[in-house]
Amino acid sequence: MSYVQEQHAPGKWSFIAAVLFPAVVIIVELVTGLCAEALFDPLPSIGHVLLVAAVPAINWLLWREQRRDTTGSLWLLVGGGAAIVVSAAYALLLLPILPFAAVAILLLGLGLLPFAPFASLFYAFRWTFSLMADRSGSWLYGLAGAAAGLLLLVFVDLPATATYFALNRYEGTPEQQRSAVALTREFGDTDMLLRLAHGDTNRATGLASFLLSSWSNGLSGSDQPRTTAARELYYRVTGTPFSAEASPTDGLGRSRDRRFQWDEDQGGESVGGRVEGLSLISSRLDGSIATADNLGYFEWTFDIGNAGPAQSEGRFTIALPEGAVASRATLWVNGEPREASVARRSAARAAYSAVVSAQRDPLLVTTDGAQRLLIQAFPILPGNSMMLRVGFTAPFDIAPDGRRRLALPAIVERNFAIAPDLRHAVWIESDGPIASPILGGDGVRILRAAIADETLLARRPRIAAPRITAPLERIGQVSGAPGLAPIAIAQRIAPADLAAPGALMLVVDGSTQNRAAASLLSGALDGLPRGLQVGLVIADGERSTVAPAPWSPAQRARFVEVIARSPFAGGEDNVPALIEAVETASAPGSAILWVHGPQPIVFERSRAQLDQWLERASQRPRLIRYQAVAGRALVQSGSRWFDSATEILPSGDPAADLRDAVRKAVGGQGWTVSRDEVPARRAQGSAHIVRLWAAGRIAADDGTKPADQDASIRLAHRLNLVTPLTGAVVLETDKDYGANGLPVPSADDVPTVPEPEVWALLAILVCAGLWLVQRRRVAVFG
Repeated sequence: MSYVQEQHAPGKWSFIAAVLFPAVVIIVELVTGLCAEALFDPLPSIGHVLLVAAVPAINWLLWREQRRDTTGSLWLLVGGGAAIVVSAAYALLLLPILPFAAVAILLLGLGLLPFAPFASLFYAFRWTFSLMADRSGSWLYGLAGAAAGLLLLVFVDLPATATYFALNRYEGTPEQQRSAVALTREFGDTDMLLRLAHGDTNRATGLASFLLSSWSNGLSGSDQPRTTAARELYYRVTGTPFSAEASPTDGLGRSRDRRFQWDEDQGGESVGGRVEGLSLISSRLDGSIATADNLGYFEWTFDIGNAGPAQSEGRFTIALPEGAVASRATLWVNGEPREASVARRSAARAAYSAVVSAQRDPLLVTTDGAQRLLIQAFPILPGNSMMLRVGFTAPFDIAPDGRRRLALPAIVERNFAIAPDLRHAVWIESDGPIASPILGGDGVRILRAAIADETLLARRPRIAAPRITAPLERIGQVSGAPGLAPIAIAQRIAPADLAAPGALMLVVDGSTQNRAAASLLSGALDGLPRGLQVGLVIADGERSTVAPAPWSPAQRARFVEVIARSPFAGGEDNVPALIEAVETASAPGSAILWVHGPQPIVFERSRAQLDQWLERASQRPRLIRYQAVAGRALVQSGSRWFDSATEILPSGDPAADLRDAVRKAVGGQGWTVSRDEVPARRAQGSAHIVRLWAAGRIAADDGTKPADQDASIRLAHRLNLVTPLTGAVVLETDKDYGANGLPVPSADDVPTVPEPEVWALLAILVCAGLWLVQRRRVAVFG
């Protein structure tokens, strides 16, 4: 066929270039997502697929019409105009990578794929204008088709365009931030926003969104992922932390290939998003209760597996019982348990980061605010698992009537999956009768259960010990060591009148996940004493407030009205409301009761404000916080105000929890527990009493005197305690400890849960001792 003939009757090569080649490229992209991984996602939705697939279909009709040598239908000209615009749009999107694609042609021919839109554009333009040349006035139909194609491109890309526009606007003024949230809720694509929050660097899903993202993110797009802004906006729009969602797929449900995507939270100080392939394989919680000492010691063992394609870091946060302190961390290396070395927090984290960089096996345990531990383990290799253990000491909480309860810990934030059928194996032994309705025991000395993670998280099962009816004193002691004297601590439990605060400010999170708890708050307000100065601030963007006034029915009505008026939508930044409440509560001895949902985001704008207030504020009211829904809690590293806060643990009954929170905030009749150093003597109590005393002493260190801080760190190291000043790190070899200036730990330095055979031996020894005493009494008194 000659060139002249080809002009009037296109042949098989033009069919391959204009129809078959683009169709194959579409199929390859749908199956592999090559372009979505490398540059942008050209087919993020069904609408995009239909629009792009229409181009080779229209080209086939144009090719067929050209071979017939007829004038063709006017509607075909409309389709040709649309095909030209759609092909031109995608050719423009792929234009920056054509030089690289030309080189990549040598690599399995994959570099040919970006040329498909150019081939489609060339033939659609050529054949459409050939048909228009045969009919006068037909250019209007082609123009109409081009306009229709442009409108369709904008329409299918509207959610992505709105999302990128909102993301740009979110970086503006507070008013622009609020409008960005409203725009995303109305027109945006929250799934795409979730992918960006998880670190997806793919810029766009179409022409308009590509231009917007390129304007703000650069033409390459992968150098400046806008993760922080995306995480903030996603939380503001949905009220759900991005880390609570599974690893995202694209708009067609395809999972991203994570092998070449960096986990930007690895080695950091936050849990971050879920990592594909990581999951909890098994979990066991062993405990030993000493009712006479009013405490328990627990060890929680985790086995985290990796079914993903790359090695990953496991990160999670566990919420401990009130007043608890971690005193053991263990990592199994090559099948052998290695204990943690406790050191200054910065030194422990530096050692962990250094070993992570060297691809060795470290474990790091640090505090993450009051009663929370951040645990990080690396590397969990593909197809393998990593076993680790955390031990902690926890006191019983004593109610005004003497009832004693101790809540079990729970995983409140994680970057791995937990299967619905996984059960936490619980085995707790006691020296006296204990009870737990959820665990299924009453007046027993052994509690055994298999608990679903959802139950553990939402209800935080309590262990009840016999009621205290009279003052109680126990002595705990830690033996001396070379150069160190023994430490003896007297723990005294006694009834007392707890002082009421000078004023009470309630801060209520206006986020979606706090709506249920806020609706129950009015019932808990009945526990407030008349005459107490009480005010309210709601973190709802507008910061709805009720000025402090003596508590009365009228003040209560104002509270109820303001709470009912708040929308409780999306997620809110609570920091401005907290600071406003603190500045309002000027009376000495004031308290803040903060009722909130998860606080997964530290907003960039308010971070500096919070830092400044924590550094310079001369008055810091006592903080009581209640979080009804599990998730990350807002904390500030190194802040005593957050580290020493009283946290009301959820029980599955928010109304009862809120009443408990109000009771603890306003004081009244109760019990006090004091721990004081005494001369060394024969101790009848546990060494865990000393650990609780040391944790309280270290928490009281305000950090203003370096010598006091150094003494606190030495005390924490001696007792193996994880505190706001210290961290526990496990390294793979003794050489790694030496290289990082850390002492090599010993298994003899850490507490343990007695094994069942140990309990049996202790029981035998007690019985033998009683028998010997009885025999001596018989011999003496005849």
